[in-house]
This record gives sequence, C-alpha cells and structure tokens, in this order.
Amino acid sequence: MTLFRSCLLAIATTLAASSLAAHADTFNFTVNGSAGGFSGSGVLTTTLDQSGNYLITGIAGTAVTGIIPPGGFNNNDNLLFPSSTPLLDSQGFSFSAADGPDQFNVNIFNNGTGYFAFFRDEDAFTATLPVTLDVSSSPSAVPEPSTLFLMGTGLLGAAAAFRKKISA
Repeated sequence: MTLFRSCLLAIATTLAASSLAAHADTFNFTVNGSAGGFSGSGVLTTTLDQSGNYLITGIAGTAVTGIIPPGGFNNNDNLLFPSSTPLLDSQGFSFSAADGPDQFNVNIFNNGTGYFAFFRDEDAFTATLPVTLDVSSSPSAVPEPSTLFLMGTGLLGAAAAFRKKISA
C-alpha cells in the first residue's frame, strides 16, 4: 500500500509541477523593406509572461545569428503582442545577423506610424528603413502536460500491477 501511495503522490507532484512550467509559443514572421534591399523570415520563440505579454526569447531564420536580450540594442524590450495592433511597441525586438563577412544588429519596432528596421553594422554604419511585418502563430507540438499525464497514467498502471503481484 505504501508503494502505491508513493507512486500516486509522485505522479500528482509531477503533473502539478508541469502545469506551472513556462509555456513556449512560436510565431512565424516575415519582414520586407518597403524600399527594397531588406527582407527576412523565420520563427520567433516566445514565453508568455505574468502581464500577458509574449517575451521573444529566441529567433531562427536565414542569416540570423541570435536574439539580443532586452535592453541590449536600441533599447529593445523584445515584446510581441500577437492579438493586437500594432504587433510591436516602440522598443521592438532585436537580433544579430550576418551577410557574408558583414555582421550587423537589427531592431524591428513600431513608432506609431508604422514598422521600421534600425540597422547598425560592425563599422557603426546605421540606417532606418520602413518595413512591413507579418506574424502568424505556428502550430504547437504535443503539449508537455499531456505527455506527462500519459506517462503518469502508465506509471500508475505499472504500480497497480506491481502491487497486485506483491499481494498475491
């Protein structure tokens, strides 16, 4: 009886802890310079924070080398608002990228009149270009709490079978 209760307690604890874990969402994005010469697309990885905002914690795309942490470039906050307009605030999100030997930082933001990309390369050359930004939700993988629930019910069944075998 003690083993059965211990297994049940362990499963309940695991499921409770998994429901409190941070949930990551991904969004597909496309950015195009209205003046031409700049375009990009990829996937943003976000975490929903306590305020209901999405904090961009990762980025993947062609020539993209990484996300820049909040406050790391052009006062970025890396917040995404996928269910509102505009999708970004005036601080926007920032990432580093490479084009051949050229390394540069990019900040995509909204100044209230539209979206812009601010660039700075390794030679300190800067430019600000108007851009269009499209963001769409990516389908989620199998939710982790469901996976843990399936594993937990399997362990519970195994514990019950073990208990029955010992008592027989």
